[in-house]
Amino acid sequence: MIYKLVFDDKVIKDFKKIDSSWQKKILKVIQGKLIQTPYIGKKLVGDLSPFYRLRVGDYWIVYSIEDSLLIVTIIKVRHRKSVYR
Repeated sequence: MIYKLVFDDKVIKDFKKIDSSWQKKILKVIQGKLIQTPYIGKKLVGDLSPFYRLRVGDYWIVYSIEDSLLIVTIIKVRHRKSVYR
């Protein structure tokens, strides 16, 4: 099954701050692997338990999955040092 992608408004703003070469790599992973197999990422714990993360180089993609609607919502795309702030 192919999932539909939804981007949080803040993701677009954060994404523009990332180097263009990394933007391409991140988009390739999101549009390739993530929409086909969203459970490829690691499930987060604690307060972040409804979310998953997927690493692309030094960047983390934080997202949620709504199976009933076949939607993957991208919450954050940031460098690993600042992703949980």
